[in-house]
Amino acid sequence: MTSFRLDEEAARDWVTGLIIAYELAGLNGGDDDFDFDSDFASTPQLGMDWRPREPGQEDAVAALVRCAQKQPGILVPAQNAEVAIEFVDDGDDWSYRFLFHVRAPVPVTLISPPREVYRIGEDRAFGVDAAIGVLREAASAAAALQERLEAFVEASTRVRRPAR
Repeated sequence: MTSFRLDEEAARDWVTGLIIAYELAGLNGGDDDFDFDSDFASTPQLGMDWRPREPGQEDAVAALVRCAQKQPGILVPAQNAEVAIEFVDDGDDWSYRFLFHVRAPVPVTLISPPREVYRIGEDRAFGVDAAIGVLREAASAAAALQERLEAFVEASTRVRRPAR
C-alpha cells in the first residue's frame, strides 16, 4: 500500500486560493448577485486569520482534511484509503482524533489516540500556516496508523505460516 504524502508547496498554493475566495466572498457582503461556485459551500471556509484551535472551527478543519485529499497532488492518500478527523466532546474539553479508513481489500478503520483541541496544528499559526500545520498533522497521523496496520498484517501472516 502506498503511503500518505503531503506536498506542502502545492498545499500552500491551494489553501491560499481558498483563503482568497473566502475573503472576496466576505467583501461582497453576501450580495445575491454574487455567483458562488457550486462547490464553495463544501470547501473549507478559511480566512487570513483562521485559527483551527478556536471554538467552532471543527467543521472547517474536517472540510480542510477531506477536501485536500480530493485535490490532485495536495494530500495524496494511500491506495484504497483516506484519512478523516473526528472531534469528540469528552465532557471536559473537546478533543480530536484521526481516522484511517481502508476500503479494500477489506474495510477497516484505525483510530489515533485522542488529543486536546488546543494542540491541533501548530502554536500561534493562523491562516495558510495554520492550514498547512493541520494537513501536515493529518498526513503524519495517517502514515503512523498505516504503519501500525501494516505491522499487524505482517505479524499476523508470520504467525499463520506453517513451520518448515
